[in-house]
Amino acid sequence: MDSYEQTMLAYLTKQQLFHKGDRLVIGVSGGIDSMVLLHFLAQQRSQLGVGLTAVHVDHMLRGEQSAEDSHFVEQQCKLWDVPYELVQIPVPAILAEKGGNTQSVCREERYRIFEIVMEQTQSTVLVTAHHADDQLETVLMDGMRGSLKNGAFGMRNKRPISSGSLVRPQLAVTKAEIARYAELNKVPHREDPSNASDAYTRNRIRKTLLPAMVAENPRAALHFSELAEQINEDAAFLQQLAEQALEELLISPGELVISAESFRSHPSALQKRMVLLLLNYLYDGKRVLITSHLAEQVRELLQSSSGTVFLHLPQNYMMIRQYDRVFFENQKEHAELQRAEISQCWSPPARGCRYRVLPAGEEPQEENAVFWYFHSEETDFTLRGRKPGDRILLAGMSQAKKLARLMIDEKVPSQQRDGWPIIVAGEHRVLLVPGLRAAAGLSRTKRSEDNRVLVEQCIDYAKRGRN
Repeated sequence: MDSYEQTMLAYLTKQQLFHKGDRLVIGVSGGIDSMVLLHFLAQQRSQLGVGLTAVHVDHMLRGEQSAEDSHFVEQQCKLWDVPYELVQIPVPAILAEKGGNTQSVCREERYRIFEIVMEQTQSTVLVTAHHADDQLETVLMDGMRGSLKNGAFGMRNKRPISSGSLVRPQLAVTKAEIARYAELNKVPHREDPSNASDAYTRNRIRKTLLPAMVAENPRAALHFSELAEQINEDAAFLQQLAEQALEELLISPGELVISAESFRSHPSALQKRMVLLLLNYLYDGKRVLITSHLAEQVRELLQSSSGTVFLHLPQNYMMIRQYDRVFFENQKEHAELQRAEISQCWSPPARGCRYRVLPAGEEPQEENAVFWYFHSEETDFTLRGRKPGDRILLAGMSQAKKLARLMIDEKVPSQQRDGWPIIVAGEHRVLLVPGLRAAAGLSRTKRSEDNRVLVEQCIDYAKRGRN
């Protein structure tokens, strides 16, 4: 038994990546990594007590070469008595119709097929051929890009997917050990020419950085793979704590609305993970690169509860902190504000709240409600967007201030100003600019002369995006 086999069997036993009786789906490209993994599992399936199904996905990017790869995998699966599935995915047509990054589209389609086959074969484990050198490449790439998709350090050796688990047993071995196994056992394989192309960052790292690191220490890739496992074990524990803390932090279950003060009460290590959870919930299923810079911007916004602050996020989202309350909204969805009469009924949601004006003394028993008392001879009250010339008389000022100037002073982004809600009495008397300032004459305490009350109720509409 060579070192590859010994290492793999010991690693499978130690890590418990799968168990006797499990059915495994193996992603097989035809390259040396996946062919060695397929050969090893086919040889050890009786000892391991598992069932196998090989899946080859033809992305139809290389014409006849792709077809030859499919035929090669089919022939080897027959020779090794492994059930197999061959699936063609017209990636060029998908790219022509929808656009996108070729590698990302290939990966998404490939894993979609893997999960379909898992369901069809009643398999609970997907096995991929990533090895220690791949792990080192991934760590270096993520570090250079500042990528923080889920807070993991490199690739995990086991993670959940919708149909069960994805495992990577070859993270315990290097590319050199895989090549030695292939030579000793005469494992045939094919090479994808794109693996040699300098057009891809991973390939450039493989050609330049890895040889230098291996020259310093031949076991560098294994050390990084072991380091990733250790860090990810600790990270998994912290992630559980962060998920529990965030659940308690949410103002309303199922909504992305939190208290900045409560957020700051948690240690920095949990804060960072809660930010990643928030962003991953917000962009659930969307192609968004969550960088360390973006995550730190979000965390910095949560370090105070004074004033109103905005942060532009990818894909037209805006993070808004109105004093202590923090929520998210899509700018496209809220770009146009509809005029609404609020003398008789509640307004539609506007920046996370709804509004209504009632006679003083008829305040409703509503949760999360704030009452603004004032005197008014007007009987018509409206929520609308800002108009040119609108002004507000603020406490301590002798002249009304233009709303345009107020919004500049309050650092409201220019594209937000026209759609910002205001509450007016009659046609022009501005009572409240929600989240910014209230007019002189409005009081949180009822006075003898007050005959009206403006009710502001915070509601929860910034959906989490978790299914």
